[in-house]
Amino acid sequence: MAETRARTAEQGRSAVMRRTPASAGNRTIDLAGAALVRARDAALARAFNTWLYGQTLLGPMPDHMVLYPPELRPGRTSQADALFQGRWFLPGGQVRTPGGSSPFAADPPSETWAEELHGFSWLRHFTTANETGTGDTARRYAQKLVADWISNEGNWHPIAWRPQVIGRRLMSWVANGALIIDGSELVYRSTLLRNMARQARHLARVAAIAPAGEPRITAAMGLAFSGLCLSEGHKRLAKGLKLLCRELDRQILPDGGHVSRNPSAQLSILLDLLSLRDALSARRIDVPKPVRDAIDRMTPMLRFFRHGDGKLALFNGSTEGPEGAIDAALERDDAKGRPFGFAPHSGYQRLAAGPVNLVADTGPPPPGAFSHEAHAGCLSFEMSAGRARMIVNCGATKVLGPDWEAASRATAAHSTLVLADTSSARMLKGKISRRLLGPRVMEGPVAVESRRNENEAGVWLETAHDGYAGLFGLIHHRRLFLSATGEDLRGEDRLDTAAAPRRRMPWQRLFRHRMPQDPGFTIRFHIHPDARISLAHDRTNVLVLLPNGDGWQFRARADGGECEIAIEESVYLGSGDTTRRAEQIVVAGRVFRGEARVNWAWRRLSTRNAGHPKREDAEVPELPDLELPAGG
Repeated sequence: MAETRARTAEQGRSAVMRRTPASAGNRTIDLAGAALVRARDAALARAFNTWLYGQTLLGPMPDHMVLYPPELRPGRTSQADALFQGRWFLPGGQVRTPGGSSPFAADPPSETWAEELHGFSWLRHFTTANETGTGDTARRYAQKLVADWISNEGNWHPIAWRPQVIGRRLMSWVANGALIIDGSELVYRSTLLRNMARQARHLARVAAIAPAGEPRITAAMGLAFSGLCLSEGHKRLAKGLKLLCRELDRQILPDGGHVSRNPSAQLSILLDLLSLRDALSARRIDVPKPVRDAIDRMTPMLRFFRHGDGKLALFNGSTEGPEGAIDAALERDDAKGRPFGFAPHSGYQRLAAGPVNLVADTGPPPPGAFSHEAHAGCLSFEMSAGRARMIVNCGATKVLGPDWEAASRATAAHSTLVLADTSSARMLKGKISRRLLGPRVMEGPVAVESRRNENEAGVWLETAHDGYAGLFGLIHHRRLFLSATGEDLRGEDRLDTAAAPRRRMPWQRLFRHRMPQDPGFTIRFHIHPDARISLAHDRTNVLVLLPNGDGWQFRARADGGECEIAIEESVYLGSGDTTRRAEQIVVAGRVFRGEARVNWAWRRLSTRNAGHPKREDAEVPELPDLELPAGG
């Protein structure tokens, strides 16, 4: 494995990557297929919600849990306290249940929230609270909630009995088995085990038709865990592992990334795989080769996405990740190697030198069925210096509602160039289409090029995408240079006319007359909220002071000379469930005769020179020439 990583790194010293998305398919055919699936699911739901089908789920009852597998997602006592008080803030919305009423009786604000509630992944917070000395309060409350669920939804529920939700619930129940079973009454324990067996038998029939992507892996994983941890489930274990191996072959790319290009999905799947591997080993059962291979490929890719602060980069629906989850996964990496430089199949580049880590999105949107959380952030990048983040994307949220979610997916929420306030990728918006196909990417960059070169001076990265070719006939080129010391980052954003403009869709031709001939553009650098920003008096320089004391100076110059820089409000959604006020540096310009170019540079200053800046009056030293050095 070490030799493979070294070989990959060596290849990255001079490499050209051209990424084109997998076929998005025919939209009419996709809609017809989705309508058939919707009709099938509706018919199955009616059948599943009958007394006769319920009788088919009867069978041998497990008398105990054979194993409590490790829960690698850390719990938080503060979160358990919030749940105790009836504050159910889960992905998809917020619900308050006053007076200790059951959350399962509340009206869910969204299907996402309902799936999270019925998935029981929040049980880990009660386990943590129970282990930190709250007596039996957490245990009793958790057992009450499980009993409430069995009483209200234990036979059938259209959301709670979705394959991926059953899979997550079974994994959560076995992982927190010591909390919800130990010390319980016999009647409760028997009812719980019998209900788990019913869920597992149903899951064995429907796991293969779970939605494509991570949900299907979750369903397969839950089936495997039910067979592994319940005393009568050896057949389900074999079936679950077979389906899991098939999906890993389909969804985990050769470089270890997930087909959705979402670092959070990468982390979630890897945590479940590691838990499954440990559980199989504890039962002295051979770990299937596809599972081992997936873990070996995904672990270095997780390290690839980790910033200096130990948290995830924010691309394509990702958040920073649960506190401690990344470390829990990487602690199980025997190789513990350094991250490689580029991921050609996933479409990302990583530049690292000195204290700086930079991750850039150099790939097109994922295939349609896997793009429900994809962002229009092509050629955006994030940068951390030491343990402090500096340049970020806004992130993603599922708690604050659909408007926030749509805004976070737009190109303007990313540190890249935005042309005419238009995103480089467009999402489905039609009510019928969105209902059938979900909020997938409708159109985006088709060809994304990336060329990397390294030598003793530093790393050069040349990229381009055609996401604006259809509407404006323009190609966005971005060049980056990171010096070997990590103290000098230079960039160039260029727009020029596409050699062979992409064929416009009918709706694009219809609105072509509304498109400006010389559109304006903005280059945005979203700054992490922990950093302090100061604009120089001549509005051509910005000084950023990081929490670690480092100062960084930013300058920009357009073809016509110095350009004015502005500081605007931004928002940071890195945690996924809260908003933080932030700021962004905005460089504005206009395309002239089909061309535009802006050079910009970041230069690390000594702490002595950085000082403690004050808004609008910071004096900053001059930077060297903004042109990229030769060698790229």
